[in-house]
Amino acid sequence: MNIVKILELLNYGLVLLYGLFLSSEIAVGEAEGEGSTDERQQRKMKILFLALILTPIQILCTSFWDVETTRRLYPLIVHLPLVLVLIFSFKRPAGIAVVSVCTAYLCCELPRGGKLAVTALTGQAFWGELTYTALIVPIFFLLWRYFVRAAYNAMVDSPQSLYLFGSLPVVYYIFNYATTVYSNIWYAQNRVLNEFMPTLLILFYVAFLTAYRVQLQKRSQIETQSSLLAAQLRQADAELSTLHQSKTQSAIYQHDMRHHLTMIDHLLSTENPERAREYIKKVQTDIESVTPRPFCENELVNLLCSAFLDRAGHIGARLSVDARLPKTLPIPDTELCSVLSNGLENAIHAVSALEESQRNIELYCAIQLNKLLIEIRNPYAGEIVIQRGVPVSGRAGHGYGCRSIRTIAEQHGGLCSFKAENGIFQLRLMLPVSHSN
Repeated sequence: MNIVKILELLNYGLVLLYGLFLSSEIAVGEAEGEGSTDERQQRKMKILFLALILTPIQILCTSFWDVETTRRLYPLIVHLPLVLVLIFSFKRPAGIAVVSVCTAYLCCELPRGGKLAVTALTGQAFWGELTYTALIVPIFFLLWRYFVRAAYNAMVDSPQSLYLFGSLPVVYYIFNYATTVYSNIWYAQNRVLNEFMPTLLILFYVAFLTAYRVQLQKRSQIETQSSLLAAQLRQADAELSTLHQSKTQSAIYQHDMRHHLTMIDHLLSTENPERAREYIKKVQTDIESVTPRPFCENELVNLLCSAFLDRAGHIGARLSVDARLPKTLPIPDTELCSVLSNGLENAIHAVSALEESQRNIELYCAIQLNKLLIEIRNPYAGEIVIQRGVPVSGRAGHGYGCRSIRTIAEQHGGLCSFKAENGIFQLRLMLPVSHSN
């Protein structure tokens, strides 16, 4: 037996393992190590056991008949058992099992294309077989790393996507067996050229599915951001309702002022000045707790800043506000509320870990050159991790506020930046506005 024949037999065994493992990986979709280690090991052992069963079956078929007959029986002695294993042992739907096997069969053209190219260039079968041996393992791992999950996602995205992306490998499988195994129609012309066509087809298919997966991930991220923003806006709307209730309560207190004055007059007329002073202090405290402070002409900003001034005071922090905004702004109140609320809430949480003397928060907001500018500065303790321009929180259920702020900025064609240097965290937001009042 010469070296070429030995390489052919080696490659025959390698492509069997290549097809079996690639089919199972595509069917399960765990290209990135998901699932428990025991489950992955069990699947690998099942595939190896299946390979140990199928190999002697092929040898027996070759012994009783010839290689060509064995090739024609390959769908029955290899592919059908593999489909059944995926369905009954791996618990995969029949459609996914069939498409996975056909897709893996299609991917077998990649190392075969390399073999044909080298054989055509060198004119020697030895170098072609050696190229096949050298390519099959790295091609498998490249597909496992970049293609398997894309193919799986394409199949399970919806029944329609399974039909769409499964049609190509299934049709190719049927076409290839009909034109190259059960007949020689495909080889009637130039064989090398014909063999390269499936290779180019699978290269396009792999690249297309990989790009499709990237687009799906981007779409998923956009949908997630939209959901987060919608939740933030609903929360902002609820906070606005609470703030407006406070304003209404303040109006009620002002309306009832004549009753308070009557009570004070009564206490003084009965020569009870001490009780009168106590009553005055209580009324003053009640009014201050619900009356928004006038920071600028914008009512919403006054309500928000007043509320967060009280929150900061509860932890011994100082909120310095420099607001120069007009009465109306060309940005929805819910979005402005979301930006300021998230920014100030994060600042209050950050300074709460510091000594009381360091708990200083600065807010600046104004319109300059037809741009709404918002800046929040505060000291912080520890380390702030910023990934892709947005701070990342390790607390469960947190870290969405900054993403919401950035999403609002992007939707309005503005800019947003988060910066943490020398113990100072800085949020800057710029939104273009069409006018200012």
